[in-house]
Amino acid sequence: MNKPSMNSPSMQGGADARFDAAVRARHATALAHLSPQVRAQLAQRRGAALRGQPPGPRQHRLRFAVAGFAALCALALGLRLYPQSQSPQAVPATAAVPVTAATSNTGGSLPLDEDPAFYAWLGSADAPRLAME
Repeated sequence: MNKPSMNSPSMQGGADARFDAAVRARHATALAHLSPQVRAQLAQRRGAALRGQPPGPRQHRLRFAVAGFAALCALALGLRLYPQSQSPQAVPATAAVPVTAATSNTGGSLPLDEDPAFYAWLGSADAPRLAME
């Protein structure tokens, strides 16, 4: 005689029905222990989800705060790991740059406080000597 195996549809149907009944009973017990406020809130959220409404503004603020914090952490990490190398065009403070007062005042279109040659001249060895005159 053929015995029904554990994988046959007739045996699986009985096991599924028992499992389904047990889960439904546990669900009913859990619902009985919920407060009316929680039930109302769950019903509102379920209805909003079924209608396709987006979450309220409170959730958006939290999402923006989390995204901003993540961006700030990424920026801090990037700045921390970014190599601090000297550029080959950097001018040392003790280097003498031949700049005269006439060319720095009238030679360029930049104002004196924005002229890089002026700051290079201030860092040169000639600046203190000329300032004393």
